[in-house]
Amino acid sequence: MHVKTPVSTLAVKMTKEVIHKTVKLDQLDVSLQDLRITRPGEMEKMCRSLRHSGQLNPLIVRIAADGFQILDGFKRYHCAKQLGWEYLDVRILDVPLMEGKAMMLSYNKAGRSLMDYDEALVVCSLKKDHLLDQSAISHLIGYSRSWVCRRLALVEKLDPLVQDALRMGVITNSQAREIVKLPRGNQGAMMRCVTSHNLTSRDSRILVEKFLVASGQKEQEYILSHPVEIIEKSVSTVEIYDIRLSRHGNRMLKNIELLYLQQNIFIGLCTGHMTNSLSETETVILDNKMEKLKKGTLSIGSIINQKTWKNEG
Repeated sequence: MHVKTPVSTLAVKMTKEVIHKTVKLDQLDVSLQDLRITRPGEMEKMCRSLRHSGQLNPLIVRIAADGFQILDGFKRYHCAKQLGWEYLDVRILDVPLMEGKAMMLSYNKAGRSLMDYDEALVVCSLKKDHLLDQSAISHLIGYSRSWVCRRLALVEKLDPLVQDALRMGVITNSQAREIVKLPRGNQGAMMRCVTSHNLTSRDSRILVEKFLVASGQKEQEYILSHPVEIIEKSVSTVEIYDIRLSRHGNRMLKNIELLYLQQNIFIGLCTGHMTNSLSETETVILDNKMEKLKKGTLSIGSIINQKTWKNEG
């Protein structure tokens, strides 16, 4: 686990002066907005908030040559512009550009957690634009070198198509961390496999691991075309054991893990694109099975809710 310098400490170290002020929108510079990702629906949500509640938090800006450069608050700026506002409240910091970028990793943590890719864009900018090596970046931002290395990999080693999918929220951070372990030429195919079968992060990890040790192209192709089978076999052969549990407790643990896996795979099969290709006859046959499954899941839910599995004696 990485250890991060607290926001307040980082700000105190870097900031010479803090000023609260109301400024015109045309004084604000958004040139660093490419270091932030705006996900689908976020702009609409922010516009509704500004319209109904007004500006709740000031933008964070630094003094620049021709005004104030935004470090945090890009969505608020663009929404205010859409709403026809002329002014916004800002918190002005007197920091150099490099330190300002480093501070972007800390701001807005209360509003939403930064995605790995947001952080990766900032780290990559520090490396390319300011010629910092991993040690210097680590010292500047208060993260370990391994953390810096992992973030750089998301930009430098991840296929652009996979980066776009991560940026749009099609895949998760943890899925991207697994996919980046593959050569670039295989990443796109793995991403399509993960998304089309609605695989979880754990499933993605298993599939990537199997792909990396595959003996050749044919085996790799089989893995990508039969991911559910590969994952099921992998999990069923893994020894699931907790030293704190008895033999019976460990049997229950293993079955819980397998049920959880099957549940995720089942959801993926039902919501994936392959479901649309089922014929009418197949749908009728599966409907009967679905009813049996429904009764079974209700029974499991009842056992869990009523805690009948516990030894109350």
